[in-house]
Amino acid sequence: MVQGQLPPDGEALIGGVPLPGHRVRIADSRNNPIEPVAWVSDGLVEDAGLIWLALSEVQPDTGLVPVLVDDASDLDEFDTSWSLPQPPDPGFLTGENILAIRWEGRIGADDEDDPYFAGLRAPFSRQFPGLSLGGDSQLSKAQASEVLAGLPPAWIALVPAERPADVMAVLHWVMFDDFLGYATPEGTEIPPPLWIAAVLRSWEDRFGARLLKIGPGAEIRLLVERPPASRDSAQLIAAEHFAFADECDDIGNSSVAEITEAIVGAPTWQFWWD
Repeated sequence: MVQGQLPPDGEALIGGVPLPGHRVRIADSRNNPIEPVAWVSDGLVEDAGLIWLALSEVQPDTGLVPVLVDDASDLDEFDTSWSLPQPPDPGFLTGENILAIRWEGRIGADDEDDPYFAGLRAPFSRQFPGLSLGGDSQLSKAQASEVLAGLPPAWIALVPAERPADVMAVLHWVMFDDFLGYATPEGTEIPPPLWIAAVLRSWEDRFGARLLKIGPGAEIRLLVERPPASRDSAQLIAAEHFAFADECDDIGNSSVAEITEAIVGAPTWQFWWD
């Protein structure tokens, strides 16, 4: 298979895995169809997690990143009205910059001295504490297989992307109400799919965190190869999670301290936006 080339509609054999499916086309801002951006299975796939793992292992050869989809109708929500050019200042579009901006945005200036909001970000101050160096434990293949084997049936999508972190940008994913983009110092707006991809790239590099599932709704789940092994190492990571999404790790809109406890040794991370 040519690297990054989507399978045709119908039965496909991807990396030795046979699946029936079809290409997904989305419309531009004028509702004109554009080139297919993904391929999705025709129905729910049993053992979806283990098939995701098999497809992930051959992704360097196929150029197709697998991602589980909770509901195939979610694919109708992809929106190309956002322009996704290469950012004019790649140095600005880093996970650290985006998380620092989001950290400040989670607590408004008027709430800076409010004890409640201070408690949410404790033990950290108003200033973003910076990035964790990375995970300090290794998820074995057996552990990963156990986690993935426990997942329910799902649709499987294949996306032509260089790495899992870039899937959100390829799909123009804006399935949440916070449509706020961020501006570079030159004033160029960075829409959500790009800043989400910037953070996911950083986590992919530092923790081996790969996009696993999209949905339901405005939710994503990552499989984490190098999760934090202790509370101390998890604390800075929890600050990143707090900044990144409205709710995370299946514990709702929680504090840094609560997130810290939830992610110690956790093989998956989950994020959701209002």
